[in-house]
Amino acid sequence: MRNAIHWIGRIGSAIGAATLLAGCGLSSVGGQPGGPAIGLPVTITQHVAPSALLAVLTRGASGPTLAGLVASTAQPDEDLRILEAGTPATTIVASDSPAPSPMVMPGPPAAPGSGQTDYLAAQYSKRLKAWQAKHAAEVQAEAAQTRHKVSAWLSDLGLPQKISRLADALGGEGTLAAESAVAASALADLEEGVGNIFGHHRVIVLFCDDLSGGLAAGELAADDVIVVTSYLPTAAASAAQADLLRAGAAQAAVIGPEVTAAQLDGLVSADLSQEAVSDSVSAPVLFGNDSYTLGSAAISVLKGLLPKLREPGVTAVINGYASTPGTAEANYILSFQRATAVACFLEANGIPESSLIIVGHGATDVVGSGTSGANRRVLVVIEKPSGGS
Repeated sequence: MRNAIHWIGRIGSAIGAATLLAGCGLSSVGGQPGGPAIGLPVTITQHVAPSALLAVLTRGASGPTLAGLVASTAQPDEDLRILEAGTPATTIVASDSPAPSPMVMPGPPAAPGSGQTDYLAAQYSKRLKAWQAKHAAEVQAEAAQTRHKVSAWLSDLGLPQKISRLADALGGEGTLAAESAVAASALADLEEGVGNIFGHHRVIVLFCDDLSGGLAAGELAADDVIVVTSYLPTAAASAAQADLLRAGAAQAAVIGPEVTAAQLDGLVSADLSQEAVSDSVSAPVLFGNDSYTLGSAAISVLKGLLPKLREPGVTAVINGYASTPGTAEANYILSFQRATAVACFLEANGIPESSLIIVGHGATDVVGSGTSGANRRVLVVIEKPSGGS
C-alpha cells in the first residue's frame, strides 16, 4: 500500500447537493371555474450552502491538476479564489459560481372532500400521478439548468490558459509557511468583504514542494487544508500536519504524488459540501494498545465488507484513530498505520488500491475515555457514486 495520504481531524465525506422543495403547501386554492382545485404553487430549487475554495500555487506545472480539480468539484454558490504565491501575491481568479435558480410550478391537485364518490377519488388519483410526474421532470430540469450555468461559468474562467502563463516562484515563496500566509490573508479579506457566510464549507488547497517553515498560530482559522506536493517524505508530512493543526486547521491533509486526481477531487468535494452520502459505515475494527496488527475479530469485520467493496464505482475511505496517551505526532502515525493495515488486507482480497483512501485522524473523535480501547479503531466509510442504488 503506497497511498500517501495523511489526515488530521475529521473527514467529511462526500458528495452532492440535495434537491429540496419549498412552499409545498397542500391547502386548496381556487382553480379554473368549474375545474379541480389545486394546492399552493411549489418552488423547486437546490438548497446548497455557500462554500469557498481557495488555492495557492507557485508554478504553472500545477496547472493541469488544479484546473481539473476546480472543474470536478465546482458547485453552485461557490466562491473561487486562485492565487500565485509571491510578494505580493497575485490573484489569478476571484469569481463566484452562479446560485441555483428557483423554478415555480402549479401546486398539486387538492384531495376530494369526504363523501366523494369512487369515480371522483379515481380522478383525483389520476391527476395526482400526472402532477407527480411533472414535478419529477421539473426537478430534473432545474438540476440540469443549474449544472449548465455552472459549466458555462467554468468555461468563461479560462483557467487552464491563465495558469499556463505562470512562471515558477522565486525561492522561499513556495514554502508551506509562505503559501499558508497567502491563503490566510486572502480568506481574511474575503470574510471582511462578505462576512462569515461559509461556515465549515471553506477549503484551502496549497500546491507546494517545500513543507518547511513555521506557521503562525491560529492563522488558518479552522479551515480545511489540503497540501499537494510532488515529494512526500513521511517525517516531513507528519511535521507539516502538526504545524497546520497548530495553525488552526480543522482538518489537514498532506497528499503525495501517488494520490489520484479522482481521490483528490473526492476529498475536496467532501469538504466543500460537508454532506457525505455514504452507503454504510463499518463496525469498528479494533486494535491492541500501540499496535496496528489485525486480529481475528478485526478480520471478521473486514470480510463482511468485501461484497459491497467489490461493487462497481465504490470508494472506501479508511479512517484510523488512536487513544490519547502518547505524543500527537506518534498518534497520527499510529492511526495512519492502522488504516494502512486495513487497506492492505482489502487489497490482498481483491479490492483495487485506486478505490481506497487512507486517512489518519490521530487521537481525535474519541468515543470513550482517552485511554479506552474503543478509541484504537478503524472505521471504513463505503461511498457509492451518485445515482447508485
